[in-house]
Amino acid sequence: MKRGIKLSIVIFLSVAFLAILALTDVQLHYYKKIFKRGDGVKDAPVAIVLGASVKLNGEPSDALRDRLLVGQNLYERGVVKKILITGDDGKYHINEIKTMREFLDNLGVASEDIIEDGHGYRTYESCKRAIEVFNIRQAVVVTQRFHLGRALYLCNRLGMDATGVTADLTTYDRLIFFTLRDIAASFEAWWDINILPPKPPVEY
Repeated sequence: MKRGIKLSIVIFLSVAFLAILALTDVQLHYYKKIFKRGDGVKDAPVAIVLGASVKLNGEPSDALRDRLLVGQNLYERGVVKKILITGDDGKYHINEIKTMREFLDNLGVASEDIIEDGHGYRTYESCKRAIEVFNIRQAVVVTQRFHLGRALYLCNRLGMDATGVTADLTTYDRLIFFTLRDIAASFEAWWDINILPPKPPVEY
């Protein structure tokens, strides 16, 4: 076998091993901190509801609606005292924060108990800013199960004591696509934590 082919095989196997290592670390590291719809999760000062897409008519997508409903339920039950809504303020793609605030207002969440972070353009920024800007050291992170492993990995590794609650209230279109996309993003999350911290996609 030629030397060049051998080198290519070694490089390929090394990259594959690193990808598997990163995926396993991100997706399984905090799985014991994941709770289904809040059953058994311990009380925390804040629920962090991660942003998601918004429909063209300004309504939350199915995934975002479910995250907000679960966050409101935790608030109503007294599991959390406040809700941090974190996502795009419109400078990156679309204003998720406006939609999230209006939805929670309509559910009866007190205005003073809603904290807004419009610079949570990615999960990494949402976790990092929750700690560094809003001084949140303990929280319940609310998102879909396919996203929760990565979100907990980032928040906990950045310095937060974070548990997670699944927000899978319905069956979602393109669930397989989003699951595969999040698996790929797991390697990026591992890289961001262990190799090189990323810059925000938008200057603010």
